Amino acid sequence: MGLRVPYYIFMYDVVLFLALGYIWWFFLKRWNRYVAELRPFVRNASIFLGFSVLGRFVDLVTDFWSIPYQSEVLSVLYGISIVGVIYTMINYVLTLEKLYIPPANSGKQLSGEMGDAYVMPGGRKRIGDVLKIIEEFKVPSLIFTRSPQAYEPVKEFAVTVWVTQATDRGVPPTKLHVIQDMAVRFARERRNALVVIDCLEYLLMYNDFPSVFKFLVSLKDGLMLLEATLIVLVDEEVVGAKNYQLLLREFRVL
Repeated sequence: MGLRVPYYIFMYDVVLFLALGYIWWFFLKRWNRYVAELRPFVRNASIFLGFSVLGRFVDLVTDFWSIPYQSEVLSVLYGISIVGVIYTMINYVLTLEKLYIPPANSGKQLSGEMGDAYVMPGGRKRIGDVLKIIEEFKVPSLIFTRSPQAYEPVKEFAVTVWVTQATDRGVPPTKLHVIQDMAVRFARERRNALVVIDCLEYLLMYNDFPSVFKFLVSLKDGLMLLEATLIVLVDEEVVGAKNYQLLLREFRVL
């Protein structure tokens, strides 16, 4: 059967189909690329844009053939797409506000041992203690970790950054300057921020100790200027007694 609509309408349908198809493919390629906080928005956008692309495809088909319940089918497809995209955008904006606008209670001062730079001996066995600190003081926290899921109980206050060699899904362990920039920017935008590094041993797998030590001291200095707190979980057996003593010269024990 030949074209049932004017040529300019057909071209309009083609252009919209290609444009939406490109945007859909753009998000699909990033399905697993970002950190855990952003990944749901990319996936939701991919899914709901897919309904819109399908709707445009149906529009193209109906330029040549009549389809039963055409209006109803298009209404359902476009309705799901529009509502889904709106839902995704609202949640995306709320997440940005959470990440970049200090919460009302972020001004609550940490007491006692906080407000400085610390090593927490025991390594990742002390994650539970970090969770207790965040839960007690409800401070905006940025966690550089190998196990983002471990901080799910405090996700209302904590943002996790996965340190991994899968560079399209996290921060590579060799990019120490990137970790430092993220931490300082986070502390600059939030009062009394807490930065936690619980993957020191993993960083040492890809960097020598002098480089990591220099990075930690520089990070400490940057955060102290912003009145933020730094906690580094350390496995003394892994870093070695000599290197641990160097850390104690710059960090207090928590």
